[in-house]
Parts: sequence; structure tokens; C-alpha cells
Amino acid sequence: MRILQIVLPGASLYELKSQQADRAALSERHEVVDDVRNADVAHVYAGMELPRAAFVGFPIPYLASAPLAPARWSWRKPVEPRVVVTPENLPEAVDDAYFAAVAAPLATNTIGSFARKNTRNHVEQTLHRIERFRDDVRWKLFDEPPSPADLAGVDVWVDPAVEENDCDGFVAEALVVGLPVVAARTAVNALRLEKGRTGFLVPPRDPNEMTHAILSALFKPEVAQARIGAAKQTIAKFRMRQRLRVLLQLYESLSA
Repeated sequence: MRILQIVLPGASLYELKSQQADRAALSERHEVVDDVRNADVAHVYAGMELPRAAFVGFPIPYLASAPLAPARWSWRKPVEPRVVVTPENLPEAVDDAYFAAVAAPLATNTIGSFARKNTRNHVEQTLHRIERFRDDVRWKLFDEPPSPADLAGVDVWVDPAVEENDCDGFVAEALVVGLPVVAARTAVNALRLEKGRTGFLVPPRDPNEMTHAILSALFKPEVAQARIGAAKQTIAKFRMRQRLRVLLQLYESLSA
């Protein structure tokens, strides 16, 4: 099978990560091409929506990570994606390097998060509340996607997502490494954390609840370890083979 990958401007970090993982896995048995004339199916990695003009008369069946933008006029009807893929219908994949890393107890009271502009205020509010209870907690923000060593170097991973489409909090990677995780209850985080069974879920934009969850993850080992133990039983869902199996089924259904 020949698969065309299209990465649109504005694709999220989650989609960029997925595209790289898909290309590496697919290339072992299939041909990933760069020209639509040589492809059987296409996979579009996008942000919130697809630009309609780009998909007028699109020549091959395709799936995408976003729907088409709403129409203003209907002079020329673009080709709709056959499938809009989400973490619910296409599993998230984590690089094997994270499965090889093991987080050891550090007791440094260090929180780790991926730095994002839209969460900065929420982080500051939460840290201010933490300081009312403890003066020995440090919050480390990573400007680049965290490596396995980065994750293994903190005590708790936090994803303070404030929007439903904010999928790049690296919660899956932290679970795989074996960290206790605190995350805002977005749809994707609820899926990653098994509705709170494998990590702490808190309401988005709620620094009070996030503070309590972080302190529990740091200073109540019996609570944190229960979630870490549950996570170890489920992290196989993030193996690339799980995503690849579903992905190939989708491609085959498009080309049939």
C-alpha cells in the first residue's frame, strides 16, 4: 500500500508526534510517498479544521485528524475526509524509548510539565496555592518535548490543559515511564488515564483542585502508587503496534 502523509500548517504537537511515529512504523512494510499521484490513500495531520479550498477535487480517499472548515459558499464542494481520526478511534502511540526508561523515586518534590503559553497563568496560580502548604516544591517547565530522561528526572508529571483540543501534555509518555500523573479532565486525558483510575484527573482551569491532586501525588505515596500500579497494567495500549493495527485497517477500508 502507498500512503501519502500531509502535514498541514497548524498541526498540533500531538499530530506531529503521531505523524513521525506512523511514518517510521509504516515504512517497514509499506511505501510512504510524497506525491498524491503515486498514492493509494492519504492521511492528513491537521489542527482544528481542514481548509476547504485545499480539498476541492481531492483525487484519492483520505482520512484526517480534523473535519473540514464550515462552508460560507458552496460553489465548489470539497471532498470530505472518509474518516476523522481522534484518540478515541485511533490509539495514541508512544516511542519505544519511553518504555525503556524507568522512573525511580527521587523525593525531590519536583513537578514536571510541558511549557505552553495558554497554561502559564494556570501554572502560576496553582504554584502559588501549593506554596501556602509547602515551600519545598519546585515546578520545572520544559520548553522542548520531554525526553525519557527528562521525565525520569521529576517526581510527578502535570498536564494543566485548559482547552479540549490541547492534546500535547505528554501524559501518555509520563504514564509509560511510571510517573504519577495529574491532568486536567479533557476528553483525551480521561481516555489516557482510564477516567481517573491510572492518574489524577481534575477540572480544567481549577487551581485549587489541581493543588490538592499534586500534593496527594507527591506526599501520599499509597494513593499515588495505586494509580501507578494500575497504569502499568494498561500502558501496552500506547505501543505502536496497537496504533498500527487500527491504522492499517482504516487505510484498507479507504482503498477497498
